[in-house]
Amino acid sequence: MSTSTSNSANDGRLPTNVKPTHYNLTIRTDLEKLVFEGFVKVSLDVIESTDTIVLNSSGLDLGTAAVLLEDSRVREIEQVTFEKEKRVAFKFPAEFHAGSKVQLYLGFSGKLLDNQVGYYLSSWEDEGRTKHYALTQFAPIDARRAFPCWDEPELKATYAITLISRIGSTNLSNMPVLDEKPFSVQEHSEFSDSFKNLDSAWKITRFETTPLMSSYIVAYANGEFSHLETSAKLPLSGMTVPLRMYATPDLIHQAQFALELKSKVLPLCEKLFDVEYPLPKLDTLVVSNFGGAMENWGLITGRTRSFLLDPKSTDMWAKKLVIRIHSHEIAHMWFGNITTMKWWDNLYLNEGKFLLLPMAFALRL
Repeated sequence: MSTSTSNSANDGRLPTNVKPTHYNLTIRTDLEKLVFEGFVKVSLDVIESTDTIVLNSSGLDLGTAAVLLEDSRVREIEQVTFEKEKRVAFKFPAEFHAGSKVQLYLGFSGKLLDNQVGYYLSSWEDEGRTKHYALTQFAPIDARRAFPCWDEPELKATYAITLISRIGSTNLSNMPVLDEKPFSVQEHSEFSDSFKNLDSAWKITRFETTPLMSSYIVAYANGEFSHLETSAKLPLSGMTVPLRMYATPDLIHQAQFALELKSKVLPLCEKLFDVEYPLPKLDTLVVSNFGGAMENWGLITGRTRSFLLDPKSTDMWAKKLVIRIHSHEIAHMWFGNITTMKWWDNLYLNEGKFLLLPMAFALRL
């Protein structure tokens, strides 16, 4: 047995005996009960023979767990151990051989809390009534609070995300919607087997599969959102990219300036960096309780003052703040999202363009 810890001795990194390549992630959000539940199927390359798989999980109730082998046999877990550094170890009765491929299946559930980390709760007032929505904030190490994963920036994988929510709400994620349908027992038996009490009051939203990406820039949200929309023609790829600003209905009228800014900055970034923008869309979600702003790939998130501007405002400071922050997060679609540091001690490589870009864009806008 080998559970290599060459990278984990001093800085809390995970063992390197397996490597994730793809996540099939399904989340059901219940904004009435303020809880979420889901399951994840992670495709793994076995790098070193081992009978133990260690990954990150924090604050989640873990449910059914098993591994599917290449010959379609299911190997049950022998022992589960919760470790320090917000990790969980699964021990199996026999080794997985180096060079093989396996799929880890894990069920999980959690509470939606107003704590601004992981998959968390936010709210807004609609004619005296408090309404809730949920969104993610994973940087630097809080994806593990939303789903079990290999929560390290170097361990990039692709993600196929499915969100289950109540009819009438909006689901967002890094990629465009692949399809969205009301729940049907006939069409979606795999979900009725996994989630209790699904009926026609629920819908299922599947998103396109992402490029290779780090766990900390995975993003999704569910709630009653309104949006403004435009598009931008990109100079290198020639692609026309849809751009949207999302916010709660009471705030969306203040998002027009940020939308127009995004339509100018995204083409400038592609031209300046001389690398094609790799995604088919770019959304921004404005949030009432958020620490700043976050460059989730394809779904930027941030607090109200970072992205909203009253159309009647003549406050130049407020306008400059929106320009500086939104330009910064858009530039991260290249710096940090395409090119990512191996570990958090090199975060300055992501943020080093902070001083240059607002000045460069101010000369062009």
